Amino acid sequence: MRDRFAEMRYDVFSHARKMWEAGLVVGSSGNVSARVADDPSLIAITPTSIIYDEMAAQQIVVVDLLTGNSVESKGEPSYELPMHRAIYREMPNVSAIVHTHSPFVTTLSVLRKSLPPVIDEMRMRFGGTIEVADYAPSGTEDLGRNAVRALGNRPAAILANHGNVCVAGDASTALQIAIFMEAAARVYVQALQIGEPRVVRQK
Repeated sequence: MRDRFAEMRYDVFSHARKMWEAGLVVGSSGNVSARVADDPSLIAITPTSIIYDEMAAQQIVVVDLLTGNSVESKGEPSYELPMHRAIYREMPNVSAIVHTHSPFVTTLSVLRKSLPPVIDEMRMRFGGTIEVADYAPSGTEDLGRNAVRALGNRPAAILANHGNVCVAGDASTALQIAIFMEAAARVYVQALQIGEPRVVRQK
């Protein structure tokens, strides 16, 4: 029987693998989701507790955003599904989410320290400082609601004592935001060990 969601499952799967290959997550941590192209009331999301080097495209779970129920899928969706649902409901312009536990971003998250534009490209990509969302436990809608407030009109937010969340119109762009954010966070954390980084001010 033909899988009508095969293309969306592969899109999410391939970007989840790239996220893992880029060193932004380990084991089965982090997650990726995207709205189903011809039905934005559905999303495709990585499964729970399956490590990335053993994951297959057909294990990506399609979920109804309204009910949270799986649609034509066998596995269980990511434990962070409530966060993804909250963001998609509150931000209809968002079509993809990448959530990572990358090392330098997570270092900032446990310090509850925002990421200012210390590199010129950060202002162009992010529009300004990446803020820290108020703490909420993993696997809760509160985590998503807090993320929405911290995101504002930015494409990323730091999740207190957790990691980050990056949003975009497609999974490829969301992943590139996550990769660049980790690179910027590394520069910032290393600079803090030497002195006080100078923030790029908008003229």
